[in-house]
Amino acid sequence: MPMPGMMPESAIRHLLVADIGGTNCRLARFALNGDGSLALEHSVWLESQSILGTGHLLAEFERHLEMPLSHADALVLALAGPVRHGLCGRLTNASLELDLRAAAHLQDRPIRIINDFVAQACACLAPLGADARLLWPGESASVSVAAPRAVIGAGTGLGMAALYPLALAVSGASGWLLAPSEGGHMVFPFVGEQEAAFQEFLCRRLGLSAARGDDVLSGRGLALLHEYLTGEQLSPGEVGRTALAETTPTLRWYARFWGRACRNLMLSTLCSGGLWIAGGIAARNPLCVSCDDFFAELHLAPDFSHWLKEIPVRLLEDVDSGLWGAAQYGRMLLDEPRLASR
Repeated sequence: MPMPGMMPESAIRHLLVADIGGTNCRLARFALNGDGSLALEHSVWLESQSILGTGHLLAEFERHLEMPLSHADALVLALAGPVRHGLCGRLTNASLELDLRAAAHLQDRPIRIINDFVAQACACLAPLGADARLLWPGESASVSVAAPRAVIGAGTGLGMAALYPLALAVSGASGWLLAPSEGGHMVFPFVGEQEAAFQEFLCRRLGLSAARGDDVLSGRGLALLHEYLTGEQLSPGEVGRTALAETTPTLRWYARFWGRACRNLMLSTLCSGGLWIAGGIAARNPLCVSCDDFFAELHLAPDFSHWLKEIPVRLLEDVDSGLWGAAQYGRMLLDEPRLASR
């Protein structure tokens, strides 16, 4: 007999999830308790380049998370790249391709490959979304339940996604529509002669005819921006440590680019429920999304500046937010069997 206040083992379900980016691959095992709460039981970080394919990834789950796949109630893989049919996907900035269609031993439970920023969007629905660091406005701001939300983040690449309450379309409906996006691959809007000169430099170095947000706000974009402004060739991490911790030309330019990308996402999604900023670069270098140059660009929109200033902006500093989001998605699959059907 279980002790008072303890959950019977039979009431606990387990989720195996991954957050796979161009650089890091995070694996985790979550417990879904009978009260609906999620608990992170075990996690591990690997290099994405060490994952050789689907079979190897599934074997790494069992090796590192100490649970046979047959004992998991759901499997969700969040992948930084395009996804097809919820079962196939590939990394945009690396060679890894995943295909769960041949995993016959997993077909009797919910399994999914989702875009990594669908996972980040789901993280906004979890408690860590409400607890994320509030960047704007300066005082406490509540999270509006019945309003669209958006999330954006940069690391090896630039990702974004949006969430729309189903109640906006169907009166009385509950739940969310998760809207994936490849908006990071849209051509980035440079403004003025100085930025045009940087664009020419960036395109020449990357061999592109036009630079995308993925090329500007990613780690490689940050390193090339710093090189253009200073002549120093540093790694993205070194640029962060030396040029993003105080007001430097690199910080001011990079923050301006960040503000512009966020503003465009806010205007395109009408995310009056809030904007969340995720990804390793902003989490490690918060000044690039909290300095005056960022907010000046963020709110620079004729006729819409007042509306933009009403949208709360938060920073997801938890590096495991993608794992929590993937687990949140897995919980939705288990709670809504219709979502799990294919």
